[in-house]
Amino acid sequence: MKVVGTICEYNPFHNGHLYSLKKIKEVAKPDILIVCLSTYFTMRGDLSLHLPKTKTMYALKEADIVVALPSVLTVNNASRFASSAVKELAKLKVSEIYCGSESNNIDYIKNIEFNDFAIKDKLNNNISYKKATASINDIAPNDLLAYVYYKAICDNDFNIDLKLIKREGDNHNNLKANDNRFTSSKAIRHDLSLMSKYSPNYVSPDILEYEKLFPYFKFVINNYNDYKDLAFISDGIEKHIINNVNKANSFKELEKLCTNSYFTTTKIKRAIFYLLFNINKGDFIYPYSKILGFNQKGKEYLNSIKKDIKIITNNKLNICQVLDYEIKIAKLLDIVYNKNILSEELTKPIILA
Repeated sequence: MKVVGTICEYNPFHNGHLYSLKKIKEVAKPDILIVCLSTYFTMRGDLSLHLPKTKTMYALKEADIVVALPSVLTVNNASRFASSAVKELAKLKVSEIYCGSESNNIDYIKNIEFNDFAIKDKLNNNISYKKATASINDIAPNDLLAYVYYKAICDNDFNIDLKLIKREGDNHNNLKANDNRFTSSKAIRHDLSLMSKYSPNYVSPDILEYEKLFPYFKFVINNYNDYKDLAFISDGIEKHIINNVNKANSFKELEKLCTNSYFTTTKIKRAIFYLLFNINKGDFIYPYSKILGFNQKGKEYLNSIKKDIKIITNNKLNICQVLDYEIKIAKLLDIVYNKNILSEELTKPIILA
């Protein structure tokens, strides 16, 4: 049986994502296609525009199984994000992982060589790792992500092949939509009116507005007493945010006030996430596979491997710290957005007949 996977955030889900899923099925001809999907937040620390169950429904238009990448494993630098996502797919016994690529050249990806000295020099001058590597090695964004997936596969000695799907349409960093068929998630987030043109007609315009969380964040940050036990909070970033939070009226303003040559916007966003949900230091050991949805083929496959892996189909407290934080996040989002988010977190996955 051929089982393949792909790693996605769907923020938001658009035509390019649907094209990628269809292309994987066309090229790989898999028996089972698994999507590893970030849940409430993205790698860069943004609140996802769609809820996990909504994104799962979109993914199941083509995929057979959707497995969660919980938020505390998602909101990380590219290497940690990639390692966590690849491990989720490895648990489900995929033989190939597909990802988008500008070059569509697997030999190029596998043989990327970094000028470590030059990168270190840029890091010492407070340039982010992503910008440093991209600027020195002239690596396109999706190719860089493909490389970290490949590195995660190699570092963990997984028997998994990395495969590429040629990225179509506008450049990943374009803020304006120029292509008639596809544009980037970044362009759609910049102008949400583009969603209706560049997303399948079943994608709902009902989204979560991140800024609604700002008053709650402001309350939380003004009532903290001790930050020493919080995860990924270092170099005085919490004091930097505290000093600026009451000068801002939105996350966007706060990010602008806090971003400087030392703290990148992405680093500020990730710190905000860990501060908002009071996420403490821990090993974040996660031996489970939380299944968000599946179709009949997916159900049969999961039944065939359930003796080998620890499958979670509905969350509850005290399974593990990683999943406890998913409940904590859902509770707060429920208060703000009133969308039965917690009940979705605690109930069974989406099952398509």
